[in-house]
Amino acid sequence: MEQLTDRNSPEFFATENESYYFDRKSARKDAREIARHISAFANAAGGKLVIGIEDDGEITGFKRDKARNIDEFRQAAILDCIPSPQIALAELPVINSKGEDDFVLVMNISASPDRVIRRRSDNAVFLRQNDHSPD
Repeated sequence: MEQLTDRNSPEFFATENESYYFDRKSARKDAREIARHISAFANAAGGKLVIGIEDDGEITGFKRDKARNIDEFRQAAILDCIPSPQIALAELPVINSKGEDDFVLVMNISASPDRVIRRRSDNAVFLRQNDHSPD
């Protein structure tokens, strides 16, 4: 995904290469880890972060063992980032890799050109670089 897209397709997200504007993460990640990616996208040009798809493209959703509650991800921008960046959320129904009805969470993170977004727990600032959000 060379630039932001409005396309919300789990199959597209599972096969698309991660990039400056797009990343996918397991629902097993904790909110502190997700806050790093939210901060990095907001401090760059914005982007999409999809929760419930593994780095290898496997659609695991939120029914996977040890998956966190979706509310942790919904609230990550408010509770784990300071100031809170602008994010639009969408839940997309999927059939996970076990053949079960499930869903993934799409975070459309807006760029924050007028303020620096930090992770609340340690005041760290991140910036998206190529296809990752380095420490």
